Amino acid sequence: MKKILILFLTIFLFSGCSLFKTTNGIPTSFGRYEIPNTWEMNRTHSTRNKYFFTHKRDRNNPPNNISVESGSNKYKTSDHMMFRQAILRQLVMQMKGTDATINGDGWTTEKGYICYTFTIDEGKYKTVQHYIVGDYKYVLVHETVWNGNEEDVHNAAKYIVNSFTWK
Repeated sequence: MKKILILFLTIFLFSGCSLFKTTNGIPTSFGRYEIPNTWEMNRTHSTRNKYFFTHKRDRNNPPNNISVESGSNKYKTSDHMMFRQAILRQLVMQMKGTDATINGDGWTTEKGYICYTFTIDEGKYKTVQHYIVGDYKYVLVHETVWNGNEEDVHNAAKYIVNSFTWK
């Protein structure tokens, strides 16, 4: 009996502890990423090109959400600073005439990709945009917080960004 228990535990440990899996893989035409198991795809608002996710327990209208989409640009990865400046200029133009503040940060994802994060705080609402940089392309992970737990949304978005792999 003891040998069977040890064998079971060994198999369980080497199988990646699948009973405790906390993510769901999302394959797309542009790459693959994972979402925490407390989040789900909102199929009503998702399309082939833009995927929306909400927390499973968020029943607010509108719910806090995260969207993931890809796009193209004219910059190589090595020109990422020019890409960052272009995004920042665009955001500043969009926020012109509002009381919104924009903050930016650059970092490297767990997979080694350059990522720029811009936080737009409009007082009542806050959005955070994470741009994962690729050659002539990017992935935008956009979090929108209407109400509730801002930290949960941000952690879920960062989880998506850090798990992303280009196709």
